[in-house]
Amino acid sequence: MNDYRINKLVAIDPAIKDFHILQDYISEGAIPQADVVILEPNSQEIEQISCALRKNAQLTELHIISQGSPGFLYLGNSSLSVYNLNYYTSQLKTWSVKNIFLYGCNIGSKEICKKFVLRLYKTTGANISTLVSSWGMHTKVGVGIWNTSQYTSIKPDFAALTV
Repeated sequence: MNDYRINKLVAIDPAIKDFHILQDYISEGAIPQADVVILEPNSQEIEQISCALRKNAQLTELHIISQGSPGFLYLGNSSLSVYNLNYYTSQLKTWSVKNIFLYGCNIGSKEICKKFVLRLYKTTGANISTLVSSWGMHTKVGVGIWNTSQYTSIKPDFAALTV
């Protein structure tokens, strides 16, 4: 018997190349039991994610797929970084998920990322996983190479996303 209960939210920035293909790939089971939301650009992207999480109290994981750079996650015309995290603190504290996966090119590389990830962890209480490389970012459905540090963790079943 299949369990169709949704317990993961995948938020995709439509600036990602071939985001519709990625959306289909995830909907077909690349991330089991996931609901996919395509963010509306220029429309308070962090609030859109917060709203989707509030609608589904049973969610345990949040995956954000967007463009990135060291310590920055770009969402439409806005960004989430160590420099503006305080601005979003009240919303981020409502993210009651156990794990947050940030798929953004190079977001996990360099020292600034450790500060960003640590502050995001302290704000949300979630385990944070990030990308450290740009490899795979321009493949059909690839979203980069995963790596871990003392601040991050990753489940092996998401390796399919780097194909």
